[in-house]
Amino acid sequence: MNWDVVGASAELIGAVAVIVTLLFVARDIRQNSKSLSMSALRDTTAQWNQWSEMIATSGDLADIVVKGNEAYSNLSSSEKLRYGAYVQSFCDNVESYRSLVIHHEADQDLSVLRTIAARRCKIPGFRSWWSENTADYDPDFVAWIDNLQSDY
Repeated sequence: MNWDVVGASAELIGAVAVIVTLLFVARDIRQNSKSLSMSALRDTTAQWNQWSEMIATSGDLADIVVKGNEAYSNLSSSEKLRYGAYVQSFCDNVESYRSLVIHHEADQDLSVLRTIAARRCKIPGFRSWWSENTADYDPDFVAWIDNLQSDY
């Protein structure tokens, strides 16, 4: 038996084993990435539900939101704080969800999100709050919201 042939065969088998292993690792990474993405989407949905629950469970907050939506400047300092927390929660959710949607190239979801955010951008109190708080957000997100506001 020729040892050169045995050595070459062993190298070939080793190379095939490495390629097969890499294929399995790549598949596992893809599956893990999908799982993480789904988890992030579930978390974002939970955040949306918490945001809705904020208004549904607090009559005081509901009154502040109605008043703030009409005119942010008419709110007292403590009302501005509560209204701001409410609106900031909305903006944080939109920014987070938008980032996920863009990452996954889900144009249909981005269209729905644009419609939701555009409705909010029409509200006078939101517009006033936003103009005072854009520094808290990524410039790309600020430009996106500003673009929605310029459409209305």
